[in-house]
Amino acid sequence: MSALDRLPALDGLRAVAIGLVVASHVFTHSVPGGLGVTLFFFISGFIITRMLLNENFDRSHMLPFYVRRFFRLAPALLVFVAISALAMALVAMPLPLADVSAALFYYANYHAFWFDPQRQVLSPLGITWSLAVEEHFYVLFPMLLLLVRKRIDRLLLALCLVIVAALLWRLVLYGSVPIDRIYQGTDTRFDSIAWGCLLSTLMHRERGGVVSRLLDALSSRSALALGVALLLATLLVRDPRFRETIRYSLQGLAFVPLFCALFRSRSAPAWLRTALESRTMVFVGAVSYSLYFYHFLGLSIASALFAPETVGRAALALLLGAIGTLFSYRLIETPTRRVGARWAARLSPRAALGDAAPVRSDAR
Repeated sequence: MSALDRLPALDGLRAVAIGLVVASHVFTHSVPGGLGVTLFFFISGFIITRMLLNENFDRSHMLPFYVRRFFRLAPALLVFVAISALAMALVAMPLPLADVSAALFYYANYHAFWFDPQRQVLSPLGITWSLAVEEHFYVLFPMLLLLVRKRIDRLLLALCLVIVAALLWRLVLYGSVPIDRIYQGTDTRFDSIAWGCLLSTLMHRERGGVVSRLLDALSSRSALALGVALLLATLLVRDPRFRETIRYSLQGLAFVPLFCALFRSRSAPAWLRTALESRTMVFVGAVSYSLYFYHFLGLSIASALFAPETVGRAALALLLGAIGTLFSYRLIETPTRRVGARWAARLSPRAALGDAAPVRSDAR
């Protein structure tokens, strides 16, 4: 797969992830919204690693990468924060300046534990915690690539160490910190991204031998069935210690055969690929970044006007979320992403050779 390949099924997976998140927030917590967030993390690790390895990332690529990331993420976030501040003021629930700062400077995942956690539940900016985790990844991962100096074996070792260390750290912290501290911390959730990085690195390195045999096994229908069974098991086991420690590791492992079947061997069932690549799913996946923001703003406004778990609350949350999503995607996300791609192309080392076509990033 080249860096410019379009992966419609990846947008379909994003649609599944955002669907779980929205359903969990708006309708019932019985829906595993946390699984949707974990899937988002895996996707980010998978696609960013694929993109950087395919473009033979080195120091000259650092600035173009950060420019692309800034224009992909920051403008939509800035507008969302501004609209949220205005909207919450109108319903007599003004946002604390500390919440705004945490969202804009990407430390919202830790901010909830430095201030009153209950206040975050009602704040539309509380949703930005997962963006903080991903932004920390975008900052740190390119530096890791430079440290390993294009040695894929070193990168694989580093990613394995991150996956193991995060699990051990969760086991150490469990029982001594709030559960949400484990759920939202970059240090405790980085392995959900690292699993995607690890698979993408293995697929990039594949040249026959042990790696190819391993990926062949992971790409089989049997491995896919085992992955689905493992994923279901992580949802059915209700033990709190398991859920806040081992569960995230097993979910990352369970996603591996699914991604192998979709993006390596193409052995995934035809119905699954057809569903993920349908126009509706691809569109929902494409707007998932804005939808992630605005469904929660809609929910925050609706919660100030309606009682919990009422039809009016859910309907208003979805309506406001849809309006905000379309506004953000059409008028903010799409044009600013194009600006970022053009600027990054001018800074790219390929530009000097007259080959400045922007690399398309499917990452959130």
